[in-house]
Amino acid sequence: MKKRLNLFNRKKRFDFFSAYANKVKQYGSVIGVILFLVFIFTIIQTIAVRGQVQSLTKSKQKYLALLINDKDIEANTRYFKGKQTQLLKYEKDDANFLPYYSVLVSALSSSSQSATLDSIEIDKNRDATFIVKFKDYDGMVQFLKYVESEEFLNNFEALSMASLNLSRASGSTTKVQSAVNKNYQLQFKGRFKEINDQPR
Repeated sequence: MKKRLNLFNRKKRFDFFSAYANKVKQYGSVIGVILFLVFIFTIIQTIAVRGQVQSLTKSKQKYLALLINDKDIEANTRYFKGKQTQLLKYEKDDANFLPYYSVLVSALSSSSQSATLDSIEIDKNRDATFIVKFKDYDGMVQFLKYVESEEFLNNFEALSMASLNLSRASGSTTKVQSAVNKNYQLQFKGRFKEINDQPR
């Protein structure tokens, strides 16, 4: 008996695979083009980001060089900033010492030739403590009379005598030397009037 091959049945199966392969080829081409475009876009983005990073790195190096070169300027700036802070704090707490000191010295010179200002403290609220020294008893009495006058009290909102001290110079042997070497000290506490409040 003769055997025959039926090639037509196999051709149908081959046609199915051929059509499927063509579709795969078409879809593969589209996907390949898309992937290629994504790849190109990624490369462009990478180049752009790299350029930005290099630009930022150059700027950083430039500013670091400026900081290193200008560290003396930075130190001076910090120093002056600290001094400015101290000055502002000083102005805030300043007692405006000089005008009140001048008023007191002027009053002392008007009261007695022997009166001298030994020490004075004035705070920012114009509260004052001062010590007046005298070489003799008569000078002290003369000053005490002046202290009670309206002319002197006009400089203060409040004033009181805190203490009276009598000191003697060392090495005095006789009564005459002892009388000569006595020093009288009066301590006062009070509050100055504001300079603008004082009558001219």
